Amino acid sequence: MLYFQNGSHFRVPWQQAQALVQFVQRLPHLHIASVYSHLATADDPDPTVLHQQHQRFQAAIAQVSPEFSKLPRLHLANSAAALGFPELHYDMARVGLALYGLYPSPHLSSTLPLKPVMQVKARITHLKNIEPGTGISYGHQFVASRPMRIAVVGIGYADGIPRALSNRISVLVNGQPVPQVGTITMDQLMIDVTDIPDLQEETVVTLLGQSGNHIITADHWAALTGTISWEILCSFKHRLPRITINHSASRISQAEPVDRP
Repeated sequence: MLYFQNGSHFRVPWQQAQALVQFVQRLPHLHIASVYSHLATADDPDPTVLHQQHQRFQAAIAQVSPEFSKLPRLHLANSAAALGFPELHYDMARVGLALYGLYPSPHLSSTLPLKPVMQVKARITHLKNIEPGTGISYGHQFVASRPMRIAVVGIGYADGIPRALSNRISVLVNGQPVPQVGTITMDQLMIDVTDIPDLQEETVVTLLGQSGNHIITADHWAALTGTISWEILCSFKHRLPRITINHSASRISQAEPVDRP
């Protein structure tokens, strides 16, 4: 696989494409299976740089074409380009974020109906009633102003839940949004379940995903922490088991996004 730099990562400059192909073809144990590059601004509403990079990629392909009896596979498009620029599809597309059902940028949301497919869930490990004035978790960043029922959930920042989200998010319990309270710790976090009756330990809590008519997405967390949804999705560690499920996602489009109460 040959990578040509055309304005994104540092690789072989596109002007040297032919020289690189000639060099590799002299190596007896290497075979060029594909030629590709990477787009730096495909998710930008302004396509100026994208078109420039595409032109450079086309120029590089024109350089190397005489070196092949048949061109190897060509690929350039990431998720944003795959959604917004069909002319960049070539022989394949490297779709990443869109596989998770998320859009690389809001302006691409009208291109194709995507449905979020990844959910993050954990179980309640402990329930406790507390009195007014009780501080919760490290630093007592949350202090109860009334009698409350608090649930401890067995997941924390060592699993990929950003500590910066402490006291800023809601989670879903039995289809109802409830606030996360106190500092998120390494292995657990606390939620206010005062208004949910008859709750039991081992109840499943949805941190990302849909429960009932509500949905929480990585985009929401990314906005709160000033980052991108890619970083949120890449943060979930090996400690979390991966479970593949097969059921209809037809109701996801009807779900309501959750904001912190």
